[in-house]
Amino acid sequence: MKNILIPTDFSIRSLSYVHNIVAQHPGEQVNIILMHALEMPDSLFDLMTYTRNSRHVELISSDFQDGCEIIRNKYSSAINQLKIEFFHGNTRAALRNFLLAQNIDLIIQPTDHEFNAPSKRSYDPEKLISKCNYPKMKIQLQKRKYVVDRSTISALLLATE
Repeated sequence: MKNILIPTDFSIRSLSYVHNIVAQHPGEQVNIILMHALEMPDSLFDLMTYTRNSRHVELISSDFQDGCEIIRNKYSSAINQLKIEFFHGNTRAALRNFLLAQNIDLIIQPTDHEFNAPSKRSYDPEKLISKCNYPKMKIQLQKRKYVVDRSTISALLLATE
């Protein structure tokens, strides 16, 4: 069973890459880890009071949670686990340790996704990911007539397998 990482900014559009993953791995169950990258605090007080996932869970919108549930239900036979993990740090060594801890086999690199940071500590991990020595797959979403510029939950339901 493969563990596949998808960087996310908690937009519905970032969930659309799951359709391509399922199509690329027919008949095989996969674990999907949606990773959101956060900078570490820079003040000593913030660092001392910093806890993993304490304030970051509120970055996940209810629409994104609903979208994850739709994906889980739609691809229940293909997806063993779909989970959200926060990556704390901005160095290659920190990313390597995160990837090892999550047992990542493949990293998805969206080629057409614009990263919209949901918080001031969020950042686009594309530069770090491109420098790491893990297998990567570049994916570009196809434009469809029914998908508007801003992806919605209904677009997840309409996507073909």
